[in-house]
Amino acid sequence: MSKTKPILAASPELHHGLTSFRPGTVSSNWRTDNGLWNIGYTLAGTAREILPQGETWERPHDFMFLKPGGAHSWEVSREAAEPWQVVFFVFRPRPEWAPLLELPEEFPLFSRITLAGHKHDGKIRRALLEAHRLASQPARSEALAMNAIERSLLWLQVDQASRLAPTDHRVQTAMDIFMRQLDSPPSIPSVATACGLSPSRLGYLFRVATGSSPQAWLERARLERARILLRSTGLPVKQIAAATGYNDQRHFATRFRRLCGASPTQCREGRQEE
Repeated sequence: MSKTKPILAASPELHHGLTSFRPGTVSSNWRTDNGLWNIGYTLAGTAREILPQGETWERPHDFMFLKPGGAHSWEVSREAAEPWQVVFFVFRPRPEWAPLLELPEEFPLFSRITLAGHKHDGKIRRALLEAHRLASQPARSEALAMNAIERSLLWLQVDQASRLAPTDHRVQTAMDIFMRQLDSPPSIPSVATACGLSPSRLGYLFRVATGSSPQAWLERARLERARILLRSTGLPVKQIAAATGYNDQRHFATRFRRLCGASPTQCREGRQEE
């Protein structure tokens, strides 16, 4: 791995990019310095983040933060189905932004917030793309770009606060039913009835609590269970598919790749995160 190098901003305030990296691309090792922050939002594809303390993955709708003094490199797998497309910024935050930058760390000086399926994801994505568009214009637009970055951080804090809000007990009951029957997923109407709700009311409460529909939440839960089984057991892929409610192994592989960014075999071989 190459020697760590500092990221230098194009101006005292802001450096930016919207870039697509082809499969097989490997970065140099970078670190933020001089009070600069590095943020990135994955638009498509996946990349492996390599940090001094461990590794993780960037997937579509992930928002990454590298704090001042942090170091990382990344690579796009040669087996990736598509390029990794990311919009990123290196900037010196305004002093009043300090509360907006207080986020849980996955590793020291590194945060990754998964926004897939959450109701504020679209607002955050649009704000970052607007920031890039403004930053690409003449220098007088830099302040507007910073305002757009601030707006994305504000929406991110709203998203984080909504995740911490107490979950309606009926939604929790539905989640418990789903989790007990991942091998044979129950119908949404039957679960709604068990919770004393109509299917439409259950759907509304689910979106309030999780930002996604019951169907989407259930599929993520099934595929997350499959990912755990792939990494922790030697069970055949066909058996794991059946254990998570997929009778068609090909359909299982398609859905797994779409959500997890790799095939079941690649996941088992350690080319995805734990």
